[in-house]
Amino acid sequence: MSSNQQYETGPSLEDEREFDESEDDGDGGDDNDPTDVPGRRWRRLTVPPWKAGIASGVSAFAVVYAVAYHFVTVLIATSGTGAEDEPSRWVLAGLVTLGSHGAPIEQGGESIGFGFRMGQGFISHVTALVPVVVLLVTGYLLVRYVRLETRTDAGLALGSFGLSYLAIAVGLSLIATWTPEGADPEPITVPTDASLLLTIGGTVVFFVAIGAAVAAVPRLLADDG
Repeated sequence: MSSNQQYETGPSLEDEREFDESEDDGDGGDDNDPTDVPGRRWRRLTVPPWKAGIASGVSAFAVVYAVAYHFVTVLIATSGTGAEDEPSRWVLAGLVTLGSHGAPIEQGGESIGFGFRMGQGFISHVTALVPVVVLLVTGYLLVRYVRLETRTDAGLALGSFGLSYLAIAVGLSLIATWTPEGADPEPITVPTDASLLLTIGGTVVFFVAIGAAVAAVPRLLADDG
């Protein structure tokens, strides 16, 4: 080898130490933020709480209705039914959606459940779980990913969620009706009364609160610590 050959030695240890310190200072992480997890950063949306609540409520109800419509479509396709004297798919999906929340389906003031159509017992049992899952997940995501600084913000978000969800349910109960063919038949409807408001409102409040509480646990534990 030539005596004039030079070797690249790389940066010095002091340079590496200064670089590490500059990285630590540039992170700007908040040690008190319970959402800071090593190797993962959670982003929160900065929107007015009431807007986030309304958007979440509308989206949640749309998902529940879409699943009910899908089940109705599958049932009609697989059972070979769907005669002209039966309700349309969107009406049937509306009745199934409201019934899955516990709202009574009535004809002439008497509860008939899903007896007016063959095979709907299966749909009623399956779709009964859909609002539960959707409300739990939506409540969790609302608190987890929307920046809610105070309890007032949380109340506005959850309150607007419940009101928007309930408003759509009431509107659906007014239009999702069906009158069978026959001599002076009574229409099949979901009555829009206090029982509907209490049933659907109670379902929304209960399961959304559970999802929101699960999302708030890390923050509460960090505050106690």
